[in-house]
Amino acid sequence: MKVTVLGRGNMGAPIAELSRKAGHDVTVVGQDGNAVAAIADADLVVLALHFGPAKQILGNAEVQDALDGKVLIDVTNPLAPDYMSLTIGHETSAGEVLADMVPGARVVKAFNTVFADLLKGQVAGVASPVPVYVAGNDADALAKVVSFIDGLGLVAIESGPLSNARYLEPMAELMIQLGYGLGHGANIGFALVKAA
Repeated sequence: MKVTVLGRGNMGAPIAELSRKAGHDVTVVGQDGNAVAAIADADLVVLALHFGPAKQILGNAEVQDALDGKVLIDVTNPLAPDYMSLTIGHETSAGEVLADMVPGARVVKAFNTVFADLLKGQVAGVASPVPVYVAGNDADALAKVVSFIDGLGLVAIESGPLSNARYLEPMAELMIQLGYGLGHGANIGFALVKAA
């Protein structure tokens, strides 16, 4: 599958590397690159930018046209500049705001509750299978993203409609508070535990 990752940073780099290791044809574009051509050629697009730059890119009419009909994985969290709080939430989410900007795209929220260090550990082959919570409104897009995530050696956990990004994004903020605010580090994550 042709995968375009928008973002070369903490999240984009390990997602791109895991995708390559899984046999996908991967193109990575930074904020200054030609996103339009890379999106047009992709089967799956991963938006791995901060929320502000993500809104800037998705505000481009050519990008919006290129995303028409595409599956777009939104990795963003609407974090304050110091990362210690969210700028929106509960009445809407970054996922919903971005989906409204690209109505032709099939937006799926995923990877936003995972620390980059866990993904880097997965790339290095030293991490336990990482749970990735996935939310979206389009059943076919959800199935494609779940299959993609599972194919990376991660564990996709279907989490309902895109409006549930309102709850996934605060999970990410709680991870930041636990990891950095309370000193647990960035090698932690949330698991879904089921009683036997």
